[in-house]
Amino acid sequence: MTVYGTGKYQFKVVENFFKRPRGWPFVEVADVAVDSLDNVYVFNRGPYAAIMCFDKHGTYISGWGKIGFDFIVPHGLSIGPDDHLYTSDTGDHTVRKWTRDGKLIRTIGRPLINAPEQSGIPFNRPTHLTIASNGDFYASDGYGNSHIHCFDPNGVLKFSWGGNGSGPGEFDTIHSVYIDYEDDDKVYATDRYNNRIQFFTKHGDFLGEWKNVNLPNDVRKGPDGNFYVAELDHRISILDSSGNLLTRWGEEAKVDDSETGSGLPDSASRNPMIIGKVKHEPGAGLFGAPHGIAVDSEGSFYVSEVSETFLGIDRGDRSVQKFIRA
Repeated sequence: MTVYGTGKYQFKVVENFFKRPRGWPFVEVADVAVDSLDNVYVFNRGPYAAIMCFDKHGTYISGWGKIGFDFIVPHGLSIGPDDHLYTSDTGDHTVRKWTRDGKLIRTIGRPLINAPEQSGIPFNRPTHLTIASNGDFYASDGYGNSHIHCFDPNGVLKFSWGGNGSGPGEFDTIHSVYIDYEDDDKVYATDRYNNRIQFFTKHGDFLGEWKNVNLPNDVRKGPDGNFYVAELDHRISILDSSGNLLTRWGEEAKVDDSETGSGLPDSASRNPMIIGKVKHEPGAGLFGAPHGIAVDSEGSFYVSEVSETFLGIDRGDRSVQKFIRA
């Protein structure tokens, strides 16, 4: 079995880990999250359950939510310390809080009604939602806006920050937010087309940035204190708490440098956006278009992909892959 990574950070992929109900395709997996019991929640764009829950061994537990009814375009998923689920839907311009069994608790935003583009008003194609230790919500309003919004536990807007650009606290497609409960609710934001991860206080004050990533889509902290990053550019990276690179892999999936992708015309990474499109199924352990990432209590991690949308590749079971320590 192929081993990925280097040094103390070597991993193996677990093939055919997720045992779905017969005939239930993922189509593609927008995001993945892990609860306090290490159950894995897969947020997919298939025709049946948009949320599928599996135990730590990959056995299917339950599923709920249907495209066209509960969700339009599933995008971001996180699980709070209360084990509730937090979703973003770029198709209907809302973020939502759910119980683990699919009971809707709260909707923030106006379904199917978008705010003006780059207005800074919630929402225009929000990409992610998560929760702070005090119950406040933090949402990245990432495709049609360039802001992070903070709401109180009742869904009332408290404050926002951001703006389109490349300066400190500005964003060019903010794709996800992550809150580090162990570090006074420090907020990490993947700033995709600026090729960086920015971090802020819980009040939105800029603290710093990591720039040794390419098209970061999602970031999570593992039990080892390191940060696991899903990068749209066919790879994942593991960084230490100071942002230093520990290991990465996936670049070997690139096969064609002749094409560039889409993005805002003045994006920092626009030319080229992707260095080498993947033109074929890259194989187990490699990636076409990493979109989400999650780490469990044992240090295993999961990478979800939107290859069908981004590259025209149906990865089937490999739309979400599990990696364990080698």
